[in-house]
Amino acid sequence: MLVDAKKMKVLRQSRNWTQQHLADVCSLSMRTIQRVEKDGVASNETVAAYAAVFELDSADLLITTEQFDHHRFSGDSKSIQSPWMALIFVAGFALGVALTNWFG
Repeated sequence: MLVDAKKMKVLRQSRNWTQQHLADVCSLSMRTIQRVEKDGVASNETVAAYAAVFELDSADLLITTEQFDHHRFSGDSKSIQSPWMALIFVAGFALGVALTNWFG
């Protein structure tokens, strides 16, 4: 699930909690807390744990459609952003297949 990473971090900081303390309270690993705050990706169980600890509805932690579109097209995402990158990948793949067939 995509969650609002900034909101998750602000919720933790508003209580002056360390990542380790939040991990302990939520029964999660500190690495999970770090990943959520960095990448904004969390499992259903992680979102449920956050919601329970902060007494919120799980939906309050998810990103909106507008936030998703901004995240996807602003360069914040690590996914392929440019059609050129996809074209280069396909061309490289085709060249690799051609060379394999030529020399194979």
